[in-house]
Amino acid sequence: MLRGVLKKCGRCGAGHLFDGWFHQKERCPGCGLKFEREPGFFVGAYLINFAIVIIMLFVLCMGFVAMKAIDHNASVAPIVIAGLIIAVVAPVAFYPFSRTIWSAFDVGMTPLEPDEVADAAQALVSARDVDVAEV
Repeated sequence: MLRGVLKKCGRCGAGHLFDGWFHQKERCPGCGLKFEREPGFFVGAYLINFAIVIIMLFVLCMGFVAMKAIDHNASVAPIVIAGLIIAVVAPVAFYPFSRTIWSAFDVGMTPLEPDEVADAAQALVSARDVDVAEV
């Protein structure tokens, strides 16, 4: 799980898994693992992302409740603005982390099948052959 939190491959720990903030590479550059192991694989990542945002909003709401308990005249406007910022910014900021956390969780809970291991090795060899051919 720590590898996922650090945006690294859950299988080998290699980094550089993203070409951009929103574009994860198809395979790990270190071990050749195909990240999307089945159709709809990353639905779990979206659930993780959603849960993080909900937890952040819950903490914000509980902070507002505590603030209202101390000061009955406290304004709701700063809390609404903070909530909107969290609801918009947090899912975008946490997106790549949720994907790598989900991949690491899945590799830990569902070990790779022998054909997936062979496919990863073959993809790694093919990628090295392409790199050699380009030189």
